[in-house]
Amino acid sequence: MKNKYLKLIITIVFVIIASITSVFAFSFRNMTLDFIQISDTHITDRDDTAYKALGSSKLLLKDAVEQINEIKGLDFVLFTGDLVDSATYENYEAYYTLLSKLKYPTLNAFGNHDFNGLEKQEALDIVKSYNPNYIFDKTYYALSPKTDYRIIVLDAVEKDLTTANGKLSEEQLQFLDKELSENQDKVVLIALHHPSVEPFISKEHSLLNAKEMNDILIKYKNPIIVVSGHYHASKIRIAGNIVFVSTPALVTYPMAFRHIKITNFKDRVKYEFGFITTRLDEVKEKNRQSVISYSMLDGSEKDKNNTFYFYKKHPKSVKYKAKKIKKFLKETKTTKKDIKKYNKTLTKKENKKRSKSKNNTP
Repeated sequence: MKNKYLKLIITIVFVIIASITSVFAFSFRNMTLDFIQISDTHITDRDDTAYKALGSSKLLLKDAVEQINEIKGLDFVLFTGDLVDSATYENYEAYYTLLSKLKYPTLNAFGNHDFNGLEKQEALDIVKSYNPNYIFDKTYYALSPKTDYRIIVLDAVEKDLTTANGKLSEEQLQFLDKELSENQDKVVLIALHHPSVEPFISKEHSLLNAKEMNDILIKYKNPIIVVSGHYHASKIRIAGNIVFVSTPALVTYPMAFRHIKITNFKDRVKYEFGFITTRLDEVKEKNRQSVISYSMLDGSEKDKNNTFYFYKKHPKSVKYKAKKIKKFLKETKTTKKDIKKYNKTLTKKENKKRSKSKNNTP
């Protein structure tokens, strides 16, 4: 009889613990966005150039897919443009054949190479036919994968430009402003191929209206992270509540992609960046020897593996200080009159010291 009651009590305890654990697990997963950012895969059958290991583009993506599949608990994989080296049906088919082995859903922004040979609508139709997660009618879109987050994907590719420069349409700038305005209570992830803050200066690769985009971003105070590719370089820049992330190309040294984990706590946001390079060492070394300024593309250690926090209520902010003073008054029951009197006494003491010091001066 005692054993029967004991078993019943143990069962009840386990059920309670399991339910509590599941609740907290769900809550934590909802406040955490865990994803891979990979850029400039340039899938093609072309031979290598001095800058890109195009002949190994498929092998590099195959290796990346295998490495990503070894990571547990990812929410999705985000490709930030130049999925293919030229926009042909064959290259897109090869790209999605390799992605068919990936066990996570994918999102993508478009790069300038993704429309090189096809009209935008044609390329969009191909992507939608292969990717069931691409349910959007345009090459830019927004979604909320979790209640704490809003993802905004932009398309800065201008086919009329003779260079690899990009430009956001007025329609997209308004779209960006509207999305940010309506999601000020969320952590916002913005993805596009062309960075609005360059990892290095390039007159033929820049976002021509980067200032207009950045002017919109700085209007808002919630945590914002902007991820991009295009420059084939590693760089992380922090400007207050905004984090700008440039990720290297998979086909150019250092042939890497990022594991990004964002956790949205009540008072702060934690950013964790991991850097994963290809396991095709011979391909990487051969490309390293052919590219110019490979160290600039590789970036510093802080541009690769990095963890930092953004505090929503920074101790130096006026609002935060005002709240602390209010709390101090409440806890000590000190009145404003008492503080004023105390400050007056301090002023008198300071004046007395100055007077004394002046009189003692020879």
